[in-house]
Amino acid sequence: MTMPDSVSGVAGKPRDVNYDLLRVVAMCLVIGVHVINNYMPVKMTLAGSAEVTRSVLFALFMVCNPLFIMVSGRFNLTFDAAQGAGRPRPNGLAPYVRYYYKRFISLIVPYLLYAGGMGFVAYLVIDHRSVGGAVSGTLFDLFSGYDDSVYWFVFMLAGFVLATPFLAAMMRTIGRSGAWLLVGLAAAVAAAEHICDLVGYPLTFLQSFPWRGLLIYYLLGFVLEYYPPSARIRRGVYALAPFALAWTVATPYLFAGQQMQVGRTVTVAFAMVVMATFLFFRYDVHITSARVRKAIIWLAGYSYTIYLVHSPLSKVLIGPRIPVPTDGWSYAGISVLMFGATLLAALLFAVIADTVVLKPVQRLLRKVRL
Repeated sequence: MTMPDSVSGVAGKPRDVNYDLLRVVAMCLVIGVHVINNYMPVKMTLAGSAEVTRSVLFALFMVCNPLFIMVSGRFNLTFDAAQGAGRPRPNGLAPYVRYYYKRFISLIVPYLLYAGGMGFVAYLVIDHRSVGGAVSGTLFDLFSGYDDSVYWFVFMLAGFVLATPFLAAMMRTIGRSGAWLLVGLAAAVAAAEHICDLVGYPLTFLQSFPWRGLLIYYLLGFVLEYYPPSARIRRGVYALAPFALAWTVATPYLFAGQQMQVGRTVTVAFAMVVMATFLFFRYDVHITSARVRKAIIWLAGYSYTIYLVHSPLSKVLIGPRIPVPTDGWSYAGISVLMFGATLLAALLFAVIADTVVLKPVQRLLRKVRL
């Protein structure tokens, strides 16, 4: 996830561990998504109450990507080209070049090393391709396989990062009222689009609205930090979230041919679940233990690497070695086992690979002066 090494935001201010906690929560949720929805159903199809339970868990786990996006938006959208320069306007392109270069190091370099490296090895060892074929397949997966790639999140976040310097200036200019108005307009457009789609009259012209899709989560992370809702409003969001989750899960059952919209299509109901999760872990979880804080900060430092490597590890190394479930209860137990094994394997890989490969490469790249 793209963010400064310190999440304090102000020099000398204690680190805000709640954002590290959000990164850890999102990291665990994304592993849960791939355990119960991507690899386990290959071995067993659920039905009845077991399938409903799986659908509820899947919807909850899919909060992962919006959470990552919101945390990234909260920190990236603080960009100010004139910051520290003593000038009201930026002087040339240097601030932008430095910003993009830093984000290249933190977002793209790990992606190229881990996703590219593991993909290349998989093509060579598992698919038995030639070196040229492995290179071709890896390049396609890295840069062209958006629709069917588990790394679509990286592609989308990279696009948001490219637009960040200009979005940041916009958010500073419009202030609190403008920011919440923008969020409200985006919610209204999403609601109108979803309702009309459910009744069979899609409003395709709404697709031209620029503030739609997952970009709104990127902006919302900034808004909820700098223009936060009151405690009373937060409690209202928490009260509505279970009903929003129930509606999200029930949609495919109530409307034939409709899918549960928890992916790249934003709905107000699921956004309510996402916002409740973000607000709860940001403002209403208070960690006082120094040891717990250190553990969370340490684990959060590996969250992006774990995001990048957990899927191939789970699919190739762990999934084929777990027993085949026979009913809903065994499915649940094996899912928990697979989750734990995937988390431990990905964490072990991250600790070793980051220490030996990623961090030395990043330190070397950061020595470049721009």
